[in-house]
Amino acid sequence: MQRNPLTSYIIKLSMFSIAICFIGFISLLFLKNYISLNLPYYILLFYLCTGLSFIFTYLSLKKKKMRFENVFMITKFGKLFIYIIVFLIIVFLKKENLIPFTITYLSLYVLYLIFDTITLKNFSQKIK
Repeated sequence: MQRNPLTSYIIKLSMFSIAICFIGFISLLFLKNYISLNLPYYILLFYLCTGLSFIFTYLSLKKKKMRFENVFMITKFGKLFIYIIVFLIIVFLKKENLIPFTITYLSLYVLYLIFDTITLKNFSQKIK
């Protein structure tokens, strides 16, 4: 029995986020000065943005309104814009502990970007 791609993606994203949580909390024990204590909130932000962008991509392709490449670029740009705005707001509001915040935020950005790119590449190969 084949699963709905949307359900499959949300399960993969949830498992990936849980793994990141465990790795992050273990890292907090050893690298407390280099990881932000707000890690769970940042993981939630990346989880929601990644999930919502895939839902948007999936629904747009189902309605056949745009080509995959267009939807892919729109969602990537939208997520990048949201991440930059959140990053700048936190940098301007939070003057202390900027090094741990920056390390945590950029690490999560890279990890979720890799996950999103790999899963969307696999998804695009399935729909062709």
